[in-house]
Amino acid sequence: MKSTDELHSAIRASETPALLAGAEFARLELSSTLSRLLEERGWRAADAIRACYLERSYGYQMFNGTRPPTRNFLLRLALALELGAEEAQRLLRRAGRPELYPRSRADAAVLYGLSHRLSLEETDELLLSLGEEGLL
Repeated sequence: MKSTDELHSAIRASETPALLAGAEFARLELSSTLSRLLEERGWRAADAIRACYLERSYGYQMFNGTRPPTRNFLLRLALALELGAEEAQRLLRRAGRPELYPRSRADAAVLYGLSHRLSLEETDELLLSLGEEGLL
């Protein structure tokens, strides 16, 4: 299997898009990314659903891929799992959701929460104290 750098070089050097049909390219499902994040932290989907204050069936739909996760859910999850700011940004990109924008007060507050390891509840309180809509 080619490294990511080797694959990037091959894509740049290719004269045709034929190499894109190769086995090196996997369709990465967001649900597998979410499962990996939970597994790395020893959590189950039920733990994350509870930590994110989600309705149970709605949460399971997002974890099993039958419903696309909202940006709000992904931010709640990032805070609950104590992801760093960069890891949270990657999760948002992976889900096709807008990244946190530092010039937005609400997004800046979430970035602050992620960077300073605030809990979901603490970050929600910060947002509300700034007159912004909370995550909960």
